[in-house]
Amino acid sequence: MTVFRSRPWRPAVLSAAIVATCARGAGINTDVALTPPLGGVILRVQFRYSRLFDDPTPQGRVVHRIVQPITLAYGATERLALIGTVPVVYRRVEFGSGGSTSETGIGDIPVRAKFRFYQKDELGKTTRWAAIAGLEIPTFDSAFSSDSVDPIIGTVWTHQEQQWWLDWDLIVKLNTAGGLAGDDEFFADVAWSHRIVGGEGADVEPWGLYGLLELNGRYITDGSVELFGSPGIQFITPDFIVEAGVQLPMVRSMKSPRLSTDYTVILSVRFQF
Repeated sequence: MTVFRSRPWRPAVLSAAIVATCARGAGINTDVALTPPLGGVILRVQFRYSRLFDDPTPQGRVVHRIVQPITLAYGATERLALIGTVPVVYRRVEFGSGGSTSETGIGDIPVRAKFRFYQKDELGKTTRWAAIAGLEIPTFDSAFSSDSVDPIIGTVWTHQEQQWWLDWDLIVKLNTAGGLAGDDEFFADVAWSHRIVGGEGADVEPWGLYGLLELNGRYITDGSVELFGSPGIQFITPDFIVEAGVQLPMVRSMKSPRLSTDYTVILSVRFQF
């Protein structure tokens, strides 16, 4: 998102500028109901480190997991975006007995379409609502794949003004595998961001530093529940975003043999072409 100073003699220019640039801003862990422009591409590369613990089994496992999702979003039309993510995963498992194992591979690949069906643009603000549908395609990597094709459906809503924005999403993944991998997952997220400082000028590209606060919830149909408070910070320009955040558990109730998340650290960069 880029902030523009309101001038009563240029409402059309102001609204168009906000609409054109705000698609680049979104929560670190929350989706956004904005899409790249027609023919536009957004590339996002993340680094996510998580520590999992509180093993309910006698193994006493502690897991260190690094996920590097590489996401590409393409503006197929003015309202439709096509999105794919390739997650590169490293996992180290330490056992209470003193032993450990480590594995690297590729997780299952979600491929989604996002269609914006509602849009209301006003002077200095915009509201959007979009539907999401897709599939998670298995990589058949024995360590990180469910080996099943899993449908994804959901919705995402965004309201953005010059100094702040608000996003929320509801996403369902219907797992078709057996065992633990067969439990469906429900995700609910909300993100609020506010401009801390920023600037623009004749010789300076618009930029902004934003503080971000998210709530990220996950429910699994075996009864497992996680809710995270997720503060973060974003440096936003018209061409790229650099962002960092953490996820800290507020509620965690995982059913055996699932582990609980102690915390997650996220670093991310996005480019728009």
